[in-house]
Amino acid sequence: MADKPPEEGYISVVDEEPVFFELLKWDSSQTQKQHEQRSLEKAKSPEKSVPKPKDDSDPFDFSDSAFIETYRISKDLARNLCEELKPVMPDSTKSMEFSVESKVMATLAFYATGKYQKWIGGKTDPSITHYFVSTAVLQVTEAMNHPTIVKKYIHFPHLRNEREIVKNGFYMKYSIPNVVGCVDCVHVPIARPDEDQKKHFNKSYHSKKVQIISDSNLNILSVDASSGGALSHDAILAKHAVRVDLTSLNQAREPCWLLGGPHYSQKPYIMVPVPKITKKTPISPEKYYTNIHAQAHNTVMETIKQLKSRWKCLQASCNKQFDPNTVAMMVVACCILHNICNLHGLPVVQMTQTEERLEAMKQRVANAPISRKQVEDPSGVQARAVLIERLWNERRVTPESCSNLKKRMSKKDRILESQPHPHPHPHQMVQPQTVHEDPKRPRLVMNNPYGLGVSVAPSWGHYPQH
Repeated sequence: MADKPPEEGYISVVDEEPVFFELLKWDSSQTQKQHEQRSLEKAKSPEKSVPKPKDDSDPFDFSDSAFIETYRISKDLARNLCEELKPVMPDSTKSMEFSVESKVMATLAFYATGKYQKWIGGKTDPSITHYFVSTAVLQVTEAMNHPTIVKKYIHFPHLRNEREIVKNGFYMKYSIPNVVGCVDCVHVPIARPDEDQKKHFNKSYHSKKVQIISDSNLNILSVDASSGGALSHDAILAKHAVRVDLTSLNQAREPCWLLGGPHYSQKPYIMVPVPKITKKTPISPEKYYTNIHAQAHNTVMETIKQLKSRWKCLQASCNKQFDPNTVAMMVVACCILHNICNLHGLPVVQMTQTEERLEAMKQRVANAPISRKQVEDPSGVQARAVLIERLWNERRVTPESCSNLKKRMSKKDRILESQPHPHPHPHQMVQPQTVHEDPKRPRLVMNNPYGLGVSVAPSWGHYPQH
């Protein structure tokens, strides 16, 4: 029996596929693509979902004063910093990357405020998120700790001509010779570490104890943020390379020393105040040396104050969410920025009274009390005695003493002093006049014995001019 020819509505399932199968295949493929796209969107990192800053929120569109207030540096310095950090920025594995400029600006805003969102005109920038700032801070801080960047902006004077420049700066301002820097330590709070908790606990809170050496112009010559808050000032300096250099220079008969506070012990390479010298101590060579030493050593204290007032992320009130290594790198980065600002004469943002009191209290409770049993090096004590004698022999009266005398004079005395005195007739006898002095009023004549040719020791207050 012959086969019947296929009808018009017949569809072969062997030779070709039906139309509805093709529609089902197309629908399934589109559904699979949509599913893959949704899965990829879910797998995106939080950094990719961060909205890009709008053109109208470009920080370089701010006024110069608003830019410096927010980022602490000028626009030109910010552009130069971005160009310097581009070659040393760490590589990122993210498929979508933010620009170096946006990361540097976010990091500077965090350094200046200690907060993850920058404030401009009392409002927060919505384009800045917590994740983006934390990532940017880590990357920029790591880049600023690159050896090439650190050596460019923080440099201790190792050459003779560099040391002479620093020595001349201290001698011209404070009349104290052979000083290559002032040294002190400051505590920067950290998060509670997983390891070495005893090393970082300063009997009050966990911190990094940062050693800073500055010159007479408030520039930071050396910074060491590797030590924990439990170490003493002497222990940090004893293991530092600067101590080795100064010891070898003094042995080579080139006198060089640092000026340290009362928490340091006397050594040949560091000069500290004479113990048991107070404001009520009578005038003596030791008192004269201690007062000049305090004036010169105040430079490093002022340097630390400006460092913390300009970069509030280092203050005790800052968030304690970073580990010790990150905080140490942040300290070095802020010291670099401090030298950049100081070199270009940028203004310093002053601390509020609340911030000053809080910082003073935090530093006071973090530092251990001064030990009464400090072991002083005999050679160091001898070197200090030679310096005390030299300063006492080279003391001088400055023009400030004369101005202070005029300030203490009453208005009536200044009028009488300004009036011309009539010259008596040569044949007229001049009778000596009896001066009736007020017993409560100090004698102005004896305050300046040098004007009368009397060999009396100078009164305290004749300091070299700043």
